[in-house]
Amino acid sequence: MGHFKGRVYFILWYSSILAGYAGLFCPLLPILLISNKLYRYLTDVLFTFWQSYPTVLLEVLCGCDVQILGDPIKANETSLLIMNHRTRTDWNFLWPAVFHSTHGFSRYKYPTKFVLKDIIRHIPGIGWVMQLACFLYIKRSWSLDRAKIDEYINYFCEICYKYTLLIFPEGTDFTETTKENSNRYAKKHDLQRYEYVLHPRTTGFVYLAEKLLENNALDALYDLTLVYPDTVPQTERIMFNDGKFPQQVKIHFTRYPASVLPKTSDDLRIFLERRWLEKERVLHEFHVTGHFLHGEILKRTDLTYLYASFVFWTLLPYVVLYCLYEYLYFRYLVVGHTVLMLILNCTTDGFPEVEIVVYKLKKKLFSTPF
Repeated sequence: MGHFKGRVYFILWYSSILAGYAGLFCPLLPILLISNKLYRYLTDVLFTFWQSYPTVLLEVLCGCDVQILGDPIKANETSLLIMNHRTRTDWNFLWPAVFHSTHGFSRYKYPTKFVLKDIIRHIPGIGWVMQLACFLYIKRSWSLDRAKIDEYINYFCEICYKYTLLIFPEGTDFTETTKENSNRYAKKHDLQRYEYVLHPRTTGFVYLAEKLLENNALDALYDLTLVYPDTVPQTERIMFNDGKFPQQVKIHFTRYPASVLPKTSDDLRIFLERRWLEKERVLHEFHVTGHFLHGEILKRTDLTYLYASFVFWTLLPYVVLYCLYEYLYFRYLVVGHTVLMLILNCTTDGFPEVEIVVYKLKKKLFSTPF
């Protein structure tokens, strides 16, 4: 039964992404030529709506109780999220976390963007959609990544864009190998050895936070602490192939308004290191006593929205298949868009780079941003 559940989850999840790409994101591309702001708004609405689909699948199909505690995310703000990276599958449980924790009128058009390894953008379907949703992909080459971060932040500042950006400061998931590497780093730099987290890489976080603060483009930072009390889904195979989902996941949100955040590079580095020292203490206490951080239970009760999401994203693949079979122009649209994505992936840093270039070109030609 577990194998069946895992495969059904994967099929529904991945088919919804492919169908969303072909049936919704591809037809939206011409709007980018008219207005970057409108294009970003529409893609945000779509991606936010999709974020609720994994929530339904995990909670109903897989019986996973994702408990979110602490401070809610305000949808009218620009926020930076930092979290310990326990497994490669953490992002599956982040969708329900941000769905339940985001409050405010704008929550229906307020997706969470991730800072991801550049190789992920090449994954068919999900890699393309996350490019179209303007996720930030990095190459682990600081000279290149720094320039990309500058472009990314400047673009969003100019179009007055509100968003949430998640970064994993550890840079990789927690395994025995990465733990050993982290401990060697700690020994070399005379730092405490960690048992439950990895020592964070501070350079990217410090620059990103400092850049946002300098541009008055950061309203708050949220520190997320995640723990799996029972099953630890270390890899996709454990979930998708073996069907072993955790019965419970706990995620705690702590909000730090921009006004209380450090402003200098050194102080931001110390701030991040202290957060990870605190995570180690919290996770140690949890594994010894079973006690976790307290806070307000963040749980949305608008079940109609979740039901609508389940019906819509489950049926969409069949609608898209019908349209691909029935309408020649739709086939041309999807094939043309896919060829464009493949070309961009091979010749550029992906679609976000093109989106920014289109904006700059229109700004140069028409003076007024739109």
